[in-house]
Amino acid sequence: MSEKHTVKKKPIKKIDEDKGKLDEEEERIKLESLKKAGEIAKQVKEYIKPKIKVGCKVLDIISDTENKIRDLGGSCAFPVNIGLNNIAAHYTSPLKDDGLKINNDDLIKIDLGVHIEGYIVDTAFSINFNEDKKLENIIIATDTALEAAKMMIKPGINTQQLGKKIESIIKGFNYNPIKELGGHQIERWTVHGKKILPELGNQGGDIIEIGDIFAIEIFSSTGVGSVHSSNTCSIFELNPYTGRVPLRRKSSKRILGYINQNFKTLPFTDRWLLNEFQIGVTFGLQELIQQEKIRPHYVLAEKKGTYIAQTEETILITKEGYTQLT
Repeated sequence: MSEKHTVKKKPIKKIDEDKGKLDEEEERIKLESLKKAGEIAKQVKEYIKPKIKVGCKVLDIISDTENKIRDLGGSCAFPVNIGLNNIAAHYTSPLKDDGLKINNDDLIKIDLGVHIEGYIVDTAFSINFNEDKKLENIIIATDTALEAAKMMIKPGINTQQLGKKIESIIKGFNYNPIKELGGHQIERWTVHGKKILPELGNQGGDIIEIGDIFAIEIFSSTGVGSVHSSNTCSIFELNPYTGRVPLRRKSSKRILGYINQNFKTLPFTDRWLLNEFQIGVTFGLQELIQQEKIRPHYVLAEKKGTYIAQTEETILITKEGYTQLT
């Protein structure tokens, strides 16, 4: 007579314990990675600020900043952005150096990100070389608004309330917040997460929860507070929602493989591809854009003659309120 064989079921309690241990380990890795990325970002800011002077080439500042991030053991979460005057976001030095330099009437913004295995921090600061009286408080405005937002932030608050406060402070200094830009949640391998932290009180918001990572990002402008997209682009990002598409160029296929392996869903610049590919970068990227495998991030700007300041810090939401990471 054959014996009946039964499969022994793993106790549910044991499964729950194993999952709990895994969750704890993941949370430990997340916190350690964020803290390391934040420390690197702080050191990089301290390192690069004294080096930013009138007459400096923008490419040199960007390259120096990106190299310092790598030297300290981090990875660039996105290409270092430098915005002069009316340029608000998404400018980085192009594949072919445009020779851009800092002049004695410039207001400069430096936006940098660091990641450790996809755990990201995002931070920005401004330096004003322009002695025009109308700009004397423009950086103070963004710094003050950021500190006020930090004082309010806690689990359960709607980010729309923060937007109202930010708008009130920026306008109180006689500048305008930029309606298309603002703070944002950060998720692993994603600089701009699902939740937003608006610059205006009449924009939609999201509920902040324990464990959320937020970049509080403030802009103040001497213009109308609205940016337009230019036709200039040196920053790109993989589109994870496009399936397999036919690619005619070998360079396109090789570049796509390199992006997947090295940047995943994080923004990158064509400059970074030159280290791996001596030729074919421009045409390869063009085909990938046409096939919607990658998305371009065009430079965003106010009208010429206006000036924009930016301040940004990354925080982790806790039961007590927040921990600042950058």
